[in-house]
Amino acid sequence: MKRMIGLFVGAAIAMAASAGNAMVVFSDNFDDGDVTDWVKSTNYAGTTSVQTDGTAVSGQSLFTYLTAPPGGTNLIVRATKSFNAPVAGDYLLSLYAVSTVCSGCTVSYDVLVDGMHLDRKNFTSGFEARNFNLMGLSAGTHSLILGVYTTNASSGLFGARFDNVEVSTQAEIPEASTLAALAGGLTALGAGLVRRRHQ
Repeated sequence: MKRMIGLFVGAAIAMAASAGNAMVVFSDNFDDGDVTDWVKSTNYAGTTSVQTDGTAVSGQSLFTYLTAPPGGTNLIVRATKSFNAPVAGDYLLSLYAVSTVCSGCTVSYDVLVDGMHLDRKNFTSGFEARNFNLMGLSAGTHSLILGVYTTNASSGLFGARFDNVEVSTQAEIPEASTLAALAGGLTALGAGLVRRRHQ
């Protein structure tokens, strides 16, 4: 009986956690014009930068780009930002992305989490909305990486832009006090049922 009560309490807590709207754990729309909290990395020794620009879905966007590359392959510029997952579970990454046009070469936008590629895509027809399911993400700190990838780009400016970046839970996480009250109430209810059964 006690085991059944414990399972009932656990199931009720899980149902409470899955109820309601998703909780946003990270977001950046870049409208403050500041990307200094994003860490830049590149494998290209030429002119590179990570900055905001004014061609976004609304306001500003993150612009990862390089200029006049030497025509090599696998050139990248990336911007990395850490975010915290408060509990282990399923999360959703949503963003808008676009890459620049390139004749005779490839320019793609990159999306990675914890170093794992979620997508590398060439898309030049204006910002497209993207959603990525982050299944079974562990609790703690994770890295979100956005950037540009080019091959055979010989001269000019090549980049990828990102806007309205958001990581949210797949379901709302209730406050600890709510969970404690629910667990306490269900435990008391279970104890009452045990007493009635033995009377």
